[in-house]
Amino acid sequence: MPELLAYPRVLFDFGAVRSIGGELAGLCVRRPLLLSDAGLVECGVVKRVLDALPAGIEATAFDGIPPNPTVAGVEAAAEAYREHGCDGVLAVGGGSVMDSGKAVRVAVTHEGPILEYLHDPGRITADVAPLVTVPTTAGTGAELTMGGGIHPDATTRALGLRSAHIKPDLAICDPELALTLPPSLTAATGMDAFGHCLEAYLAKKDDPPGAAIALDGIRRVVRHVERAYADGTDREARWHMQMAALQGGMAIYRGLGPVHALANTFGDADLHHGMLVTVSAPAVVRFYEGRLDSELADIAAAMGQRGKRDVARGIEELNARLGLPGSLRETGYDKSDLDDMSADAAASHFNLAARAVPTRDEYRQIIVDVLGPS
Repeated sequence: MPELLAYPRVLFDFGAVRSIGGELAGLCVRRPLLLSDAGLVECGVVKRVLDALPAGIEATAFDGIPPNPTVAGVEAAAEAYREHGCDGVLAVGGGSVMDSGKAVRVAVTHEGPILEYLHDPGRITADVAPLVTVPTTAGTGAELTMGGGIHPDATTRALGLRSAHIKPDLAICDPELALTLPPSLTAATGMDAFGHCLEAYLAKKDDPPGAAIALDGIRRVVRHVERAYADGTDREARWHMQMAALQGGMAIYRGLGPVHALANTFGDADLHHGMLVTVSAPAVVRFYEGRLDSELADIAAAMGQRGKRDVARGIEELNARLGLPGSLRETGYDKSDLDDMSADAAASHFNLAARAVPTRDEYRQIIVDVLGPS
């Protein structure tokens, strides 16, 4: 009998962040460490969250989380947590901040360096600090998930931190916090949500509710991401994109697959993860044609496409309208060792959840497709 995992509690709607004080108090958090990054301080989002905290909740703000989460960033945040006597983590930001928050909640309650737990997440116990996530982008789904990625340093690939114990206690999803998200990030994070839903629907786990959520998330992104991209103040579009991101996070519980294996293989500190996901998706979908036709037909219907063979083309056309690249070479990506890349993708843990997995040679052909002309 399949096990259906429980998601964290979620508060969702415009103005949801105003409830944050009472929610923290309910978790017995009076001195939270508010994790964020410098950009969120600059655009005023952090101040809005701080202003929502009532008397009696004294937050310590830490804005040193880098665009790609690192061990150094986690350790610095953990030091601030200890120095100021904090009793919980409030992660306000995108995937980097929220993944860092999951690592911080472990670092401040477990003995030894956080790197040890990245190498062996099975050592993580239930003794973790409370964690509330407040997403400010609409795409990563990290506000809900029980996994994250932390880079040992700024030049190395992220290591996975996965444990049921790091699943957030509460996610506060307020679309108003995404109104200042620039168009480029609206596009990249929105298509990241699409990628989560796409791969989750194609995963092999027997979870019909999760599959239905994934299809609805696909439908929602296709209908609303261009509006949010064209006009960031479009509140209806922002609401739906925040919901699609949340659905992507819920869908991830079904598992991911080759698209994320490739995004990890292509991983580059200068390239946005959501862009890597969506530029890889059409080639993987073409691999699935003839193998998962029934599932692709369902996805085509959710996208408003005519048939299963229109899914890849539909993604490419949507990417183009959002100003996203049609191939990886268009970004200036210059790695070319196909043997190493195909071996790396074929060995990825993301393949474990997939309904159909490319062989190493098939990955090589997919990578050639994603890279595009030199």
